[in-house]
Amino acid sequence: MSTKGATESTDGRVSLTEKVANDLRAQISSGRLAPASVLPSEGELARVHEVSLVTVRRAIAQLRSEGLVQTIKGQRAFVRRSGDWPSHTHPRTITVDGDGNYVDSESAGGEWHDIEPPSKYQTSADAPLALALGVPQGTAFYASDRILENDAGTRIFVRSYLPTVVAKSLPGLARRQYISARQTYKAAKAAGMKLDLNDYIHARPPAPSDARSLGIPEGFPMLVTRRIATHNGQPILIQETRRSAEDAQLHYRPRLGG
Repeated sequence: MSTKGATESTDGRVSLTEKVANDLRAQISSGRLAPASVLPSEGELARVHEVSLVTVRRAIAQLRSEGLVQTIKGQRAFVRRSGDWPSHTHPRTITVDGDGNYVDSESAGGEWHDIEPPSKYQTSADAPLALALGVPQGTAFYASDRILENDAGTRIFVRSYLPTVVAKSLPGLARRQYISARQTYKAAKAAGMKLDLNDYIHARPPAPSDARSLGIPEGFPMLVTRRIATHNGQPILIQETRRSAEDAQLHYRPRLGG
């Protein structure tokens, strides 16, 4: 069994997280933890290894990123059978907060955090973007690029497009240097807009810049998800998320309206 992901502390000793991960790896490799068997509870692992629950969770997250275990919300982790499940499951949700604002799981904290400041700029629609949105080629947009990472070290690249005409028409957006998806959703709601959300998914090889941003080898497939928010057919916000498609799946939880 490979010790992929093994790390040491700065003084040369193996970290507590890695000790727990190594022990579980060895049990999986030897068959003591057979495919489809349930891992001991977090509390039991913490007692046996004399570590905190946080350390246990980090160790399990590391094994999950390696494709050795699978976790399902509300259940304990279990050992994967080779080829049974994707190593990485990425939830995609739009929820509503206490103020009635839309909250996107990939742009409002939660699992993901920025690893560098967002890049913001102005651009215009090329032919593919114009065709996708049903707008004239050359339509002006504000845009931002973000590289985000989760605790397992998986990266995603999120590019957002906000039509300039929309930004100028919504109070509170026109003078902002950086306009997030959440700010746009909130401003649209305040303006009385009812948004229609649609996701479009396709896979393609990454460009060299994508491979560098995502930390994947060139030639690995990339999964691209484009979420388009419209009001009466007019594009309000476009978010394009790019991630490695290797052994990955997206998990959607539809929000049922009244």
